[in-house]
Amino acid sequence: MRISWETAKQEAFGALSALVKLDTSNPPGNERIAADYLASALADHGIASVIKESAPTRASIVTRISGNNSANAPILLGSHTDVVPVEPSGWSRPAFDAEVADGCIWGRGTLDMKSKCAMDLILMTALKRAGAVPNRDIIMAAVADEEAGSEHGAKFLVERHPELIRSGWVLNEVGGFTIYIGNGRYYPIQIAEKGFVTIRMTMQGRPGHGSMPRRDTAIGKLSALVAKITSTPMSMRATPFMRRLLAELGVPLDNPGPLFRPMLGNTVTPTILRAGYKDNVIPGEASVVLDGRTVPGEDPESFMAELRGIVGPEPKFELIKTAPPAETSPDTELFAIIRDRVETNDPGARAIPWMIPGATDNKFYCRLGANCYGFLPVKLDPHLPFGSLFHSNDERLPIEGFYWGLKVYAEVVLRFVGVPFDAVFC
Repeated sequence: MRISWETAKQEAFGALSALVKLDTSNPPGNERIAADYLASALADHGIASVIKESAPTRASIVTRISGNNSANAPILLGSHTDVVPVEPSGWSRPAFDAEVADGCIWGRGTLDMKSKCAMDLILMTALKRAGAVPNRDIIMAAVADEEAGSEHGAKFLVERHPELIRSGWVLNEVGGFTIYIGNGRYYPIQIAEKGFVTIRMTMQGRPGHGSMPRRDTAIGKLSALVAKITSTPMSMRATPFMRRLLAELGVPLDNPGPLFRPMLGNTVTPTILRAGYKDNVIPGEASVVLDGRTVPGEDPESFMAELRGIVGPEPKFELIKTAPPAETSPDTELFAIIRDRVETNDPGARAIPWMIPGATDNKFYCRLGANCYGFLPVKLDPHLPFGSLFHSNDERLPIEGFYWGLKVYAEVVLRFVGVPFDAVFC
């Protein structure tokens, strides 16, 4: 039985609202409550699911609708259910109430990325109700721990339960939102993302009494190196894809502006400083955590070699965690469908391939041989840019923009799996 499009919109909004009201802040990351909600919603329509916990409450859910042609590689619809923590004093509305105001739904996770959890849920249940059979398996995975490195989520599934999520294609987060460059309107579709190399850099010095100042303290030496890191940009390493993109957009490579600059080379940012244990003791050690990001073609060794050239031989490096960059060609059938559906639904706009400076679970899914794209479409007005909402106070999602994205997303997935839109929705 087909489902009316108006019903689908309301069900998707209801699922988004319910998910936002579940506090899955990471840390601590109690994603089990979201997995249980999704499992129940799927079961209501006769869809079985599997929940895997890497640790108590660190739960990911996977479900599958079987296709009729095993020669076609499955498509994985990916999302994560954890969200970054909230500083309540910075919010004008409660972060977990899913309030509706000013044409938006407000709350942590509305954009990043419980909106896609809701889209995936409604698409799977609509397919089931309609009795439509795709030409390939469709897998839905809503995973834990993406916001803290994915050890308990996608990485865990890839390493421990690959049979559940192995696919040829992935649609995950960070892509399909409106951006405005000059007089143009664009929808960046993520085909590449930087890797991460998280390092603890430590300096040693002679401890002593705070009443006897010295210049050669660990804190002083570390502070000088932090200042050097922040004032010394790493070398430009523009990939062939980024060079093509900037040329296509008419953006000069030597003056790309703040939007593109992080995508044109490795970057490093100091994020956590630690030193001392008593107010009148000069500590013998001081450390800083460095958030390094690497472009495709780079690895932890090449990154640390470049960083060593900036800070010199004295500091000690400790590699805390790392994951490689990822890149997928835009010259595929799926990307062509994405471009067609986006540009048809917003005439005059352009869908363009994109690299993000951050990280997603795509870097783990691609280990299983998948072609991975970031595609969570949402239509945004110029006064509500994506960057001002992502991980920020007052995170919110325009409701009409969410409905627009839901339709585009459904059209893309259904066309790719060989199911007409009007065979599922009316």
